[in-house]
Amino acid sequence: MIDIQSNLSPKGKIRLRVCGILQNGNSIALVKHKRFFNNKHFPEEAWILPGGALEFGESIENGVKREVLEETGILCSVGKLLFIKELIFPYETQNTGCADFHSLTLGFHCLAVEGELKTGYDPEFNLSEQLILETKWLEVKDFDREPLFPPFLNHFLKEGIENGFQTMNFSFFTGAE
Repeated sequence: MIDIQSNLSPKGKIRLRVCGILQNGNSIALVKHKRFFNNKHFPEEAWILPGGALEFGESIENGVKREVLEETGILCSVGKLLFIKELIFPYETQNTGCADFHSLTLGFHCLAVEGELKTGYDPEFNLSEQLILETKWLEVKDFDREPLFPPFLNHFLKEGIENGFQTMNFSFFTGAE
């Protein structure tokens, strides 16, 4: 197992992440990822939204554009903030101050501007340690057959496709949701 923790967040610091919900009709661009931590709470592999850490001095909008482009090959425009997801890990230590990892992820609706979907890479890791396995347009009808992570994502994306992401209310998710 890769020691991803050292690449993700220094102990005692909150990592600010951004991600994009890139829609194409009834499909969402998703990235198949290897497990982050060697723990039963995380699936061995799962489909996640393209995204990653915001860099110091980088605007949120530019961070979303960079992360989506790196992981999907698509240049996007960034729209409405749809959710904030807080993860404190391990979950059992949330109230003790002994967490190993703490992140906040800001999720934005995005529109494709140009480019073709392709499997990207994570520049924080060398080729032998890449966590990205595949990138594809996953249709809403396939969400129940594939592992989406975090767990709230399946229902959240279905609702967004069905009712329109632009009309959705802002959501906040914590822990293992």
